[in-house]
Amino acid sequence: MIELKQVTKQYGQATVLKNITLSIDEPGIYCLLGRNGAGKTTLLKSIAGYQNITSGTIQVDGKKITTSALDPGVSYIENFAKHFNLPVRKLLKIASEVNPNYDYDFASEMMERFELEEKKKFNHLSLGMKTMVSTIICLASNKKVILLDEPVLGFDAIMRVEFYNMLTESFQKHPRIIIVSTHIIEEIAKTIQKLMIIDKGSVRFFGTLHSVETKAFSISGLQKDVEAATRNLNVIGQDAAGGLVTRYIFDNPPKQTASLEIHPLTLQDFFVQMVGHKGGTTK
Repeated sequence: MIELKQVTKQYGQATVLKNITLSIDEPGIYCLLGRNGAGKTTLLKSIAGYQNITSGTIQVDGKKITTSALDPGVSYIENFAKHFNLPVRKLLKIASEVNPNYDYDFASEMMERFELEEKKKFNHLSLGMKTMVSTIICLASNKKVILLDEPVLGFDAIMRVEFYNMLTESFQKHPRIIIVSTHIIEEIAKTIQKLMIIDKGSVRFFGTLHSVETKAFSISGLQKDVEAATRNLNVIGQDAAGGLVTRYIFDNPPKQTASLEIHPLTLQDFFVQMVGHKGGTTK
């Protein structure tokens, strides 16, 4: 449903997206990870048609996306999104009036769950509550593609848990493509189906969370033993201290031996190795 072909975006001399080719054709909750400045927001804005790319093409459901040809089936909310300074209930009502597919019941239920004061004007809300209002409006739109850019900014721990529950409920009720950009890696792991890692404008990884759980490992031991065990494997990073070496792989792990320590990587450790070290490309 979303197809990017050789997408490049430049701002002056800076290349923010570098020749990205990618297809997302199945409904699911996708997590977009990347360091600050990696190109996450630029990628989401480009898919939404909020800005033109320098070269390449972006299509959503077969329709080419540009700033002059926005797809009405895409809903994008960036962090610090602004709305008319109206009461929360009025904002939800207006959103339902301009979109016949809007799920007003879902929006109202979420407003009550998050204890949003329906008579309070948008500009008087806290940052977290402003973000929550924007996210509820976006999810309730029932668009075929939902793009959420750092939606948990300003949320406390309890709000974040409730947000992930809301995200799951919304998807179960209306399956579609939902892409969430976030820095809080481990918390969203229970919610997502697929993971996308972008670094310095290039996609470093795109695959299922299951593949990370079954193929991302650390292998530690004496240098000669680790090198022998990983000689033909996809090494994504390495640390060394004295005569001991730890290599990080994304591959089928070698057999456990007395001379090796083999442990699965957490999602956060996998992310750090993918963007923090020079390693092989994933298979």
